[in-house]
Amino acid sequence: MPPTGERKDPYRGYNFKLTIGDKKRAGFREASGLDSSQDPIEYREGTSPLTAFKLPGLNKYSNITLKWGVTDDAELWDWRQKAMDGKVERVEGSIELCDDTGEPKVKW
Repeated sequence: MPPTGERKDPYRGYNFKLTIGDKKRAGFREASGLDSSQDPIEYREGTSPLTAFKLPGLNKYSNITLKWGVTDDAELWDWRQKAMDGKVERVEGSIELCDDTGEPKVKW
């Protein structure tokens, strides 16, 4: 029989942890869209008509998708319901990729 006691990390089996503010809100098994890209802008100058120069363009960010998650945070569900009702509230948060021991390795 396993020992009884306080459960320290209910999201241990979930490698992606969602933190909003200073509180861990949920754990997810799969995350995608954690990337960005920057297309170059080509231009030519009159003194060099055969050569195209490149400058960095606008940053583009993919939509983040979190799958196979678990949470017991009612505030997170209320925030999502507000967004579904058209009352979008921006919040600051992060997603952490954790190793098998639960230690964060990468943070977006």
